[in-house]
Amino acid sequence: MSADKLLEVRGLRTHFSTRAGAVAAVDEVSFGLERGKILGLVGESGSGKSVTGFSIMRLIDPPGRIVAGEILFKGRDLLRLREKEMQHLRGNRIAMIFQDPMMTLNPVLRVDVQMIETVLAHSNTSRARARELARDTLGAMGISSPEERLMAYPHQLSGGMRQRVAIAIALLHRPELIIADEPTTALDVTIQGQILSEVQNLTRQYGTSLIWITHDLSVVAGLADEIAVMYAGRIVEQGGVDDVLDRPLHPYTLGLLNSLPSSNRHGRRLNQIPGMAPNLLALPAGCAFFERCTRRTVQCEQQRPALDPHGNGHAVRCFHPIGQEVPA
Repeated sequence: MSADKLLEVRGLRTHFSTRAGAVAAVDEVSFGLERGKILGLVGESGSGKSVTGFSIMRLIDPPGRIVAGEILFKGRDLLRLREKEMQHLRGNRIAMIFQDPMMTLNPVLRVDVQMIETVLAHSNTSRARARELARDTLGAMGISSPEERLMAYPHQLSGGMRQRVAIAIALLHRPELIIADEPTTALDVTIQGQILSEVQNLTRQYGTSLIWITHDLSVVAGLADEIAVMYAGRIVEQGGVDDVLDRPLHPYTLGLLNSLPSSNRHGRRLNQIPGMAPNLLALPAGCAFFERCTRRTVQCEQQRPALDPHGNGHAVRCFHPIGQEVPA
């Protein structure tokens, strides 16, 4: 593991047992994240991006389980740690922000109680100092009158305010890594933009690395340093944000970009990727994107492509990347 890599995921596989068989929700996923950098993990619903985040946190419950791979955090394999060691890292050095803030917030406790107890769980400090830290962190998240917000119950706050509080809780211990699972999806565009800007500034200020999980490429365009695009449990393209968005190599990535409203002419029907994502219990023998791809060949139907490098840290899982001629 290189010295500048805070996190390195290698060959991660997470399966869920069902009556019909094992579902490979995450299949041979590998990526690295440098200190202070932001990775956008992008894909449709069911692509495996959220399960990847939960796997890193070791929050996969039965019938799911991590069946293979390594998750190296500062050189330590999280999958080999005892649960007590993992609990010490969660919320302290590694934090997660959920899509629904009520997964973080207890509806029957005031905000101050929840934030103070979070501080005391990992720090040997006084309650007065913990309260000061909670107030200051709320203020850093752009929350006006933070002292008043500390005295509120979650139901007394708006959706955007609750999400800001949830993010503030994740930032309390200045973690080295934050995993954000679509935390702004349910918010309006204005609030979403404000929170994205605040999170970006705070991660830069504290040198925190961030994995931002989303289905929206336009969100990570101005946020991330690198992008990994997932489809059917696998990464199909990854690289620097400019390389992936300006010069996409995988037909799926191009389809996601073309389906953005900004990429469509006014008054025309929105472009969309034909078909639906495959059933993970019945994946094709070849490329998982085969049935929806306009560049498919017999090779794509019969063989599964590897994630091959294409220079400058850009990699793609495709036999016929964009820009190359498709054989007849």
